[in-house]
Parts: sequence; structure tokens; C-alpha cells
Amino acid sequence: MTPAAAQNSEISASGQVIPPQATESTAAAGTPGDVASGEGRPRILVLGDSTAKVNPKQHPLQGWGQAMTELLAGHTEVLNFALYNASSRSFYTHPFIGVLNQARPGDIALISFGHNDQNMMDPDKYTSPEEFRAYLELFADTLRELGVSPVFVTSLARGTFHADGRVANGLRERADLMVKTAAEVNVPLVDLNRWSEELWQDLGPTATVRLLGWFEPGEHPEHPQGKRDWTHLNARGARAAAAWLLAQVADHDLLTAADLPRRALDALLTEDETGALKTAAAEQEAHLDRVATWLGREPEEPQRKRQWPWRAQPAPEPAPAPQPVTIAAPRAQAIVGPLHALSGTCPADTDALYFFVGSRCLGSTRPGPNGAWSWRLESGWAAGEHTLTVAAGRGQDLTNTATVTFDVVTDVAPPVIESPADGSYTHPRPEFRGTAQKGVRTVHILDDGVRVGASPVGADGRWSWSPPRTWSAGPRRIEAVAWVASNHSEPAAVRIQVHGIPAGHAAEQLRRQADAPFTEGTHRPPLLISSQQNPPACDRLETSNDFPAADWAPITFTVPSSGAAYVTISAALHTTAGPTATVWALWRASGGYTPASPARGLSAHGPSRVYASRRHLLTGMKPGERVTITPQWNINTGTKAQVHFSGGQLLVEPA
Repeated sequence: MTPAAAQNSEISASGQVIPPQATESTAAAGTPGDVASGEGRPRILVLGDSTAKVNPKQHPLQGWGQAMTELLAGHTEVLNFALYNASSRSFYTHPFIGVLNQARPGDIALISFGHNDQNMMDPDKYTSPEEFRAYLELFADTLRELGVSPVFVTSLARGTFHADGRVANGLRERADLMVKTAAEVNVPLVDLNRWSEELWQDLGPTATVRLLGWFEPGEHPEHPQGKRDWTHLNARGARAAAAWLLAQVADHDLLTAADLPRRALDALLTEDETGALKTAAAEQEAHLDRVATWLGREPEEPQRKRQWPWRAQPAPEPAPAPQPVTIAAPRAQAIVGPLHALSGTCPADTDALYFFVGSRCLGSTRPGPNGAWSWRLESGWAAGEHTLTVAAGRGQDLTNTATVTFDVVTDVAPPVIESPADGSYTHPRPEFRGTAQKGVRTVHILDDGVRVGASPVGADGRWSWSPPRTWSAGPRRIEAVAWVASNHSEPAAVRIQVHGIPAGHAAEQLRRQADAPFTEGTHRPPLLISSQQNPPACDRLETSNDFPAADWAPITFTVPSSGAAYVTISAALHTTAGPTATVWALWRASGGYTPASPARGLSAHGPSRVYASRRHLLTGMKPGERVTITPQWNINTGTKAQVHFSGGQLLVEPA
């Protein structure tokens, strides 16, 4: 039985596909696609991320909140407010308003966050442990004021495993924070993280993926290249999680037997089902053991028709050279994380691709319709160097192979902070410098647990970072965290004392009076401008446009005696334009003054989000002269696109 055939069992991902009309509504609030009706019973409000409600493009994956809507349809009303890529911070600041407008006394709110709260790569989503707990308390307190009963639901564990077979539950830290917060604020808790971790551990890596978003190429029409997703559930996995959640809510006496139809309890995983999952996994592993005997065996020659010896035969045409198997990722000698995906191409007549380390076959996949392939090991790679052979299979013959050697990092060492020294005094814009282990590409900086920036790591392993603006006087605890793929280190920390005038001191008031002429006009309002029309095709910065003063006011200052000033521009840029497009937020100075660097601002290339700040030194000005800094925009897309500038800020400081 091939791996693909093993997955096409009655409890496989494809065997439990839900119809498209049963997936989530694209609206954030409860809509007909999200609501099941039921009079006289408490409504269930779902607040969470994509594990509770997947994006429509992820179909046939399903969130547990969507499965709950189906299980309770016509019985108990469910409003699923969960959003793709939401964290506790991003949900509370805007989508939560929709919850408040529709909530009513007697409702039950299931609150589940954690996946995106731990993502330092996205500063708009990431929360420190203290922030995470604070937002949970805010959700609970606000809902209780409306007569709603909050329930904390820990995040679903990812179906990832260590090389030794243990579940790699990277979300347990956030789950423990939620458990602790629930006890402190007296909120009922459902530990979905613990339940899913124990279920994955019982099933093992090969059987676990049959409850997750794991499809072979060609298995589902909406994912022709296949999909290997450890985070989100398929339809059967979502129904099992939803049924277990409802039973736990009932145990907290928030639901009664009358609130739950029989089909909700019937959706729980049975011992027969888990046994069938394990049997299918064992059949797949047995098949891979048989494939291991094929490696090194000569392919069978096709039988030729018998030729009469007295009849002259034409010389046989040379067989065309076989198309090789290629490995595009990882590159040779690359340093990767334990969950790294491999990809490449193969001959068009390939039935399956098999992956070997030595003589052991680790897994297989089918090629996509264009000969491209992608594969992930169902359990994580062990740390160290690995040499992997990819073989193209036709029937029981392995026609050609490709090999790659790469290095896996599972434990990331904390970066070294060389300066400033721990316990030292610094000026208001200190520079932090240090080193990181081989393979680390980014070091993230946290100020008292709040992410404030990041630094790329050079080929020599060195990194440096400075705050985009001056810090106020006083003590600070700065942490640096290193990342390799999805793995991060423990933080390295230094405590510093920023030297300056303490807030509220008389000297600070005198300095403000002295600098009053310099800071005249430094009004920095929030900025939000949307352009949904064909923008001008500006190829040069000289053709940039001034922002209207009502949207982003210019700054006028008096040049100090040094004849120089620092100009800092900060903004968030978001564009849906094509990959060749460029969007700028920049500035110009009156009097024809320009900084040493020709790029006077921030840019975003292609469809992207950029949250950044850039500081420039403006020199050669006449002391006492009045100079105006005007913010500008430049959009060079060539096509119709949507562009947002938000959070714009200009700051001028004497140099």
C-alpha cells in the first residue's frame, strides 16, 4: 500500500471533505455561514485565530469553531468571530468591537489565542508574556460587564514531533500562561493544547497528519501541488476537537445536555477510529520498508520483440536522456530548522518520489501536475548534518536520484551582547552590538519584554542595532533573541542605565523653554491615506508628491548653531501592488538641502507590509535659518493597486 493510498482511507483528509458552502464566511462578524440558530439556549461566541476559523483559501481545512457551527446547526447558535492570523493584541484593538456590538447577556465566549502572539517576526501581532496575560484579562473583564461568560481555550498544539518521537509542543508556554491567568481571574479553562498534545503523542507522527491539513499532490483539486500543514485541522480533526470542546464546556456547567444534539457527542474520536489511523500509518511504514529494498536495484529492461536473424535490422535509436531529479531547497550545506520543507522537480513520468537517508526510506510524495514536488518529514529532523537522496520511482523501479547535504539546527544558542556592558551607563541612543551562532539570520530586540526592533546577522555572525529615537533617562532591561527558521533561542539580557535629565526635573522644563523655537510646528498626527485609483507612474524621487498638510503636517524648525539636524521618518506602508512595484514614504527640505544619503525615506517593494523608521543627517545649513521638512509619497506601480500609509511621523532633532 503506497503512502498516498494509505491516506485515502475512510478517515483521511480527503475522505471527510466538507462542501465549500459549509466553510467560513469572509466577514469577521457572525453571518449565515457562521451561525447556527437555537432559541432559548445560550449562544456561543468564538474569539480566536485560524485554528478556530480557517481562511476560505485553505479549504478543505477547517477550524474547530466552524466544525462546532455544523455540529450545533439548528440547535444552539454559534457566532464565529475568529480571524486568520489574529493575536490577542490585533483582535482586541479592532475585531473585538464586532463582538461587543453583538454580544448579549447569557452568551458564552470561547477565547483562544497564542499561535500568533508568539511570532516575533510580526511586531503587530507579537505580545510579551505580560501583554498576553493583560489582554486575556481585558477580554474577560469586558465581556463580564456585558453579562457574557468567558471561557479560556488554550491553543491547539501543532502536530510536530522531535526526531525521538516526542511531540514538539512549542505552544505550551502560552498555554501555561493562559492556565495561570484563568486561575487568577476565575475564568473557566479548557486545555485544548494538552488534549491535542496527548492525542498526537498517542497516534504518532504518521497517523497524526491524517487529522491535519496534509494532502498529497492531486488528492484535492484546490491544492494540486499538495499541502503539508501541521497547524490546521482537516474536517475530521476539526469535528473531533469541537466535540471535545463542547463536552468540556458542559463539564463547567455552562451548557446542559439539552444544549448539545446527539451528533455533537457522536463526533468524538472513538478507539476504533484511532486504531484505524494507527493501522493505516503502520501500512504506510511497511510500504516504505519495502521501497528501501528497491534502492540500488537495476531497473528492469523492457521486453523486446523477437527478431529473425536473417532479416536486416535497423540500428536502434538511442534512448533520450532521462530528465534528472533536481533539489531546489535546501541548498547544499544550508543551515535549516528541523521542520524544513524540501522541493524540486522530477521527470514527467514519475509515479512517486522516495526520500532516503542511507538505505532507510523516510517517506514519499507524488509530483504535482507540472513535475514540481514538495515534501516534509512527518517528524522533525535530528540536529546535525544529513545527506538525503531523492529517487524518482516508476512502478517498482527507481529511475534516477539526486542528493543534497544540509545541516539541521534544533537548539539555538542565545546571541552574545558585547556592548553595552551589563550595568553600564549609556547615552539616549545606545548602539547594541554582538555575535550570533552560525545559521542565525535575525536577532530580535526586546525592551522590558516588548519587541522594539530587529537586526540582520552578517555572514561573519555579527549584528548591531540602535533605537530609532532617543530614549528617556532611566533603567532598562534589553533582551536579544536569535532565530533559525522557526526556532528561537532563550533571550540574552543586559541592564543599562540611560543617562539624561529625569522626567519632571526642573532642568527638563528649562531645556524645553530653550528649545521651544526649534520644536515649533512639530505636530505629528496619525495618518491614514488609501489610494485605490491608478497612481502616477513616478520613476524618480524628484517626481514625488507632497502629502496634504491636513493629512501629514510639515515641520518647521530653526537651524541650530551646528548647522545640522537629524530628520527621522517613521511609517507603516502596506501595498497590494505587483512584485515590481515600489512605494515610498519620504521627505524634502526647503532651501534645497539634502542629506548625505540619497534615499530620504522608507520603501516597500511588491505586495508587502513595512513598519520601519529611518534617520538621516542633514548638514550644511545656515544657523538660525528657518527650514521646513515636508512629508512626501511616491507610488510607482504601473497598475491599479491599493496602498496604505499609516502611523506616519516626522521628528527633527538637533545634531
